[in-house]
Amino acid sequence: MSAPTGRTVPTTYTDPNASGSTPDVGGRVCVITGATRGIGRATALALAQLGADVVLLGRDEQRLDATRAEVQRLASNSRVFWVRADFASLASVRGAAQEVSHRWPAIHVLINNAGINSARRAVSADGHELTFAVNHLAPFLLTMLLLPALARGAPSRVVNVASVFAFLGRLRLDDLMIARRRYDATRAYTQSKLATMMFTVELAGRLERSGITANCVSPGLVATDLLREHWLFAASWLRPVWRLALMTPERAAGRVVRTATAKSLAGLSGQCFSTSEHPALMPPRARDAEARRRLWDVSAELTGAPDVAAMLRGAR
Repeated sequence: MSAPTGRTVPTTYTDPNASGSTPDVGGRVCVITGATRGIGRATALALAQLGADVVLLGRDEQRLDATRAEVQRLASNSRVFWVRADFASLASVRGAAQEVSHRWPAIHVLINNAGINSARRAVSADGHELTFAVNHLAPFLLTMLLLPALARGAPSRVVNVASVFAFLGRLRLDDLMIARRRYDATRAYTQSKLATMMFTVELAGRLERSGITANCVSPGLVATDLLREHWLFAASWLRPVWRLALMTPERAAGRVVRTATAKSLAGLSGQCFSTSEHPALMPPRARDAEARRRLWDVSAELTGAPDVAAMLRGAR
């Protein structure tokens, strides 16, 4: 969970890999969602400073253009691009995936970072509860559609940004959209982040021997503007408190970049990482194979996502 901040992205990046070795990502294509704010923007800068080709995904074209210019300048790397994607619309996700695949037939890292925590119940363009739609259904569909490009770039990695609040999540497959219960922002957020972990583990199993790994990152309590709709975090007089108490987006981004690039993690899949290169604990619910399969089936039905095996065949 996070709080508002007005921090700017720093001009330097410290490699978080425990080994101290700098990962070789020069020329590798890294796609980052939710890349114009907070952890996403800091991650984009870090990867650009390491020499990667960085593709920013977000819904606001002006913010995307401004972030691209900022990252190019601070990283002294002209290989920064953007593609518009509104995660509240599955049609927009499909369009973005098509554009990314066309422009970059092989990609090496996909970081699913975009997320929201709607204070009031709202629905996406497709009629799905908004927090679940943006935090789970959209990255689920995007990942499926980019599997051929990830396969062509193998060895490649999918990194999903999760949250420690997944431990509080309860997945109600009979009411994923919280339509039959009283809406609660915390309930919606924790459910969506549990779904992120469950998706990661299930995806890893389905990608065995494909050359694509799938892991998630629980970055910790971070000072971003994810909860800008919530008065307790949005109140300007409280912002200095949150900035002192919570982790900076840059530090959190280091954990994401480590999972996406560390040589020591090559080949590891189906894990969650946090403060080190050692896997962190996941909620027992994320290890429930039957629940994961049922969530996958429901997600595929709601998004119209293609089958993993079919998409991998399409990479040949």
